[in-house]
Amino acid sequence: MKRGTAIRPTRGGAARLTRAAAFVVGLYVVATGHVGSNNVFFSGEAGPYPVSVIIRPPEVIPGLAEIAIRVPGGDVDRVTARPVRWDAAPEGGAPPPDEAVPVAGDAELFAAELWLMTVGAYRIEVAVEGGRGSGEVSVPVTSVMLGVRDLPPGLGLVLAALGLLLVAGVVSITGAAVRESQVPAGETAGSRRRRRARIAMALTAVGLAGLLYLGNAWWEAVDREVRSGIFERLEVEGAIVRDGGRPALEIAITDPAWRGRNWSPLVPDHGKLMHMFVVGAPGMGAFAHVHPVPVDSSTFRVPWPNLPPGEYRIYGDIVQESGFAQTVVDTITVEAAALAVAEGDAAVPGEAVAAPAAPGAQDLLPEASGGLLPDADDSAWTGVPVALSGPGSEALLDDGSILEWQGDRDLRVDEETVLAFRLWDPDEKPAELEPYMGMLSHAALTRGDGAVFVHLHPAGTISMGSLSVLTPGGSPMAGGGTDAPTGVVEFPFAFPQPGEYTIWVQVRREGRVLTGAFQATVLE
Repeated sequence: MKRGTAIRPTRGGAARLTRAAAFVVGLYVVATGHVGSNNVFFSGEAGPYPVSVIIRPPEVIPGLAEIAIRVPGGDVDRVTARPVRWDAAPEGGAPPPDEAVPVAGDAELFAAELWLMTVGAYRIEVAVEGGRGSGEVSVPVTSVMLGVRDLPPGLGLVLAALGLLLVAGVVSITGAAVRESQVPAGETAGSRRRRRARIAMALTAVGLAGLLYLGNAWWEAVDREVRSGIFERLEVEGAIVRDGGRPALEIAITDPAWRGRNWSPLVPDHGKLMHMFVVGAPGMGAFAHVHPVPVDSSTFRVPWPNLPPGEYRIYGDIVQESGFAQTVVDTITVEAAALAVAEGDAAVPGEAVAAPAAPGAQDLLPEASGGLLPDADDSAWTGVPVALSGPGSEALLDDGSILEWQGDRDLRVDEETVLAFRLWDPDEKPAELEPYMGMLSHAALTRGDGAVFVHLHPAGTISMGSLSVLTPGGSPMAGGGTDAPTGVVEFPFAFPQPGEYTIWVQVRREGRVLTGAFQATVLE
């Protein structure tokens, strides 16, 4: 193992948090459970068969979802897939399964296209039959309308011209019928008939104009109704409050849809009602993964982690009772010298507050008496992400262990890959990892401009909260990474857009949550 690329993370001081300007709406591409990527990646087992599933939901509903199913090892006779909506009746509430056809040139890959007819939470049931028997696995997916496909301008002009030609034809035919229909052969229409024909043509033109007006009004009403179904994230607002004399980050859901209870209550995901990621921007030198708790029906709060001053993007993952998952986003600004604790809490205003040494709650401001307690799974990190120069790039973690990149040298847009890492202990032996919220590891990645943000774990990008709702009996996964070699964590993924990305990988070892950060360039 080489050590030349190892970097020791540094710790930042404390600062005052204030509310900043809201995100520019156009910056963040709507993608429900993530930002900038609504594709679903899953790694697990369908009975005796290991499978990896990629689902590319449609942007327009109804629409076709593209399903790619990889079954390593071969010996497969048949693969099927079908969509089942969250509220479908047990019998007859879902369509029959569609056959997934083998992809030419790749004996392990099967492809299918499934209609998603409505918005909401679905599970995609994947069934595999072959020489090893049969098995089934369910993959949750959120179906949302991301837009409406407008008529191309060129086609619109052509259709408008044809429509005017049709109107002119109807008016002309009406005039000819009134003027000529009762005139004997060889005679010409008199002035009276010509006048009546002109009146009939005028009345026909007015009638057709009225019909066109009413038709356009109907079309615009339908268009407004359809566009009202385009998915929009819940509006939230982050702020700093005092809780037990200590600063706490509070996020309030201010969206009328939530306050009007058009949204169902939340369910836990990995045992938490909200996973919040705090990302320092634009330098990506600060990061926290915390878990706010509800203080009322629309407000969540968590002790402010020990992060330095600067601008932060915040992302909050939530799952509704229907299994519908989404990520709420906002931006905050931390101003220096104002994250002071209350008088008597053994801290000087403007000075950094030391992180508590309690295992699992490190890197957080210590709690004050009567205030919020840090979650044992909360963590924070500051430092410089390690540039990925190929397999073997390493980040030095707080306990002296080393996280090594073992993935591809080149990362490209929309190419299926595995983000692979291996943890070595200070003695350069494969490190034993402890479960971290039911998984061996969690990861988060974002593009430098914030246009993409994704929360990953070894089972893929699926929400465990959605999985628990849509598949109450459980869906076999890849053991949360527990079946990987010692110290190895892997995340199936495909980058949705090119650019500079930062990847934070989190593991638990000897009771501590450790974070390593890498910077990667994704090519077209």
